[in-house]
Amino acid sequence: MRPKDLGRIDMRSLFLLFVLVSFFSGCSNDSSGYRVDDPLVQVGDKILSGKDLNRFISNLPEHLRFESLVDSSTRAYLQSLIDGELLLSEAQNTGIGEMSELYQKVSDEINQILSKEISAEFVDSQVFILENELQMVYEDMDLGWEVWPAHILSETHEDAMAVINELESGRPFSDVAKEMSKADDADRGGNLGGYFGEGDVVPSLREATYHLKEGEFSDPIRTRDGFEVVKLLKKRRLSFEVMRGKINKQLTRKKWTQRREVVVDSLSKVRNLVYFRNRVNAVVSGIFNRAVSEEQVADTLISYTGGRILVGDAIRGLRNIKKGALPPDSAAVFTEIYRWILPDSLFALEGREQGRNQLPRIVRWSEKRRRTLMIGQLRIEYLRGRVEVGDKEVEDYYEKYIDTYKKLPGIIEMTEVLVEDKQLAQEIYNRANDGESLNNLATEYSIRLTLNSLGGHTFKDSGRVIIESLYQSPYRDFFGDSNNTEVGVIQKPMQVQDFYSVFCLDQAYEKTAVPFKQVKRPIRVKIKEERESVIFSVYLDSLREANRDSVQWFDSSIETYYKTQSR
Repeated sequence: MRPKDLGRIDMRSLFLLFVLVSFFSGCSNDSSGYRVDDPLVQVGDKILSGKDLNRFISNLPEHLRFESLVDSSTRAYLQSLIDGELLLSEAQNTGIGEMSELYQKVSDEINQILSKEISAEFVDSQVFILENELQMVYEDMDLGWEVWPAHILSETHEDAMAVINELESGRPFSDVAKEMSKADDADRGGNLGGYFGEGDVVPSLREATYHLKEGEFSDPIRTRDGFEVVKLLKKRRLSFEVMRGKINKQLTRKKWTQRREVVVDSLSKVRNLVYFRNRVNAVVSGIFNRAVSEEQVADTLISYTGGRILVGDAIRGLRNIKKGALPPDSAAVFTEIYRWILPDSLFALEGREQGRNQLPRIVRWSEKRRRTLMIGQLRIEYLRGRVEVGDKEVEDYYEKYIDTYKKLPGIIEMTEVLVEDKQLAQEIYNRANDGESLNNLATEYSIRLTLNSLGGHTFKDSGRVIIESLYQSPYRDFFGDSNNTEVGVIQKPMQVQDFYSVFCLDQAYEKTAVPFKQVKRPIRVKIKEERESVIFSVYLDSLREANRDSVQWFDSSIETYYKTQSR
């Protein structure tokens, strides 16, 4: 008896069929007689059961689920399953299911799964870290040191030696910094304002300063900014307990890399790897978007028993993996291939030779993935060329919904009096509250215009300050991204940098809109997707209508299902 004949058999035969299915599948039923394999809908030869519906609902994100299962919500869920079957059938009928690109994509994704599983079994699970190893690394490598430095920046080595001479004559470091340093922090005596760990400074500075004792200063150090003389103000060592997590992470990564290299080397020897090094220049050209012929892309770069890596594979892999700096030459290309591409290729092949790609869970996943890709490709093919969005309507959309794009913090306009002494700041605050003009007080007392300018801030006479919308500052932290409640309110002294500020907001401000050029493309995509959704919905309705007679709803089973599930 074929599945499509289920709607025409009598209840006694149907009951017998359910008993047999239950026997062979091990399904259970509750006191109501409901079983998860009961058919709820039949689409052509395909039966959709309570098990299928349960799986569908469980995979839905919470915000897409109905609050309760009743007749209407159950049928809405089932309609989604029906739509999937109709679209899948249409994709098969139009030949999409036979597209080699889809099979290749599924195969590539299976390879990724197999590679991860082999790595987990033969690499990840073989990495062990003992507590005494962590302690030994901490002690042997003398880790955990942090330094609080001050520095003086000079343009030339001769200028830096002049700094050394001044310091050796006994002049205070901060005085020499204020007089001779070219750095922005010269007015603070070159004080960098806090502790730095080993990973917080460039190697040249670390090597030249971490051996210093407190109070000592270095010889001139060449950096990209010029020549630096560094004095060690304070030095401390973090405890092993504080450093343990960081050491564990670094040691685990080191051992993992070593173990991975052992496995890759072993597989490489077994599979007799051969490198075609004369073809690596085509990879270099490809990753830098220079011309590479189709013949070159199809050439073998690395061959081994059971598989190979093509020039095109290397180009695509390195582009995807190396989001930052790409390998600049042929030697670096092979290093990166060995590190990122070859292991995955060898691990995936190992997984296939072990038959893991034939495991039921992998087969089920691949079929589900292929179905998803087929439906997605059907949508792409049907909508191709049907929707065009012009520049004018994109701009009109932006203007119409401008409020939704007001996400940037507004520009702050305020008046500030900045002084070095906290007590003086309190006196200025009191005088301003008694009615004196904050602008006049700024003209008389503020030191702001004598300091180096800050990016994003514009400072004017009489204490006027303008802070650009994208700039983070203590004033923005205080006022927020928009503010219309603090206008004209004299604020109590607040520490800003190493000084004290008395300030007030001059006028209200609101969030400003993201510039049109930054959202032009997302708006175009949004309009296009909305129109495509409408067009595809009409197409789906036509499929529903055309296949109306091939869809059969089992009303009594549906009622039993949602009543049982709602308990």
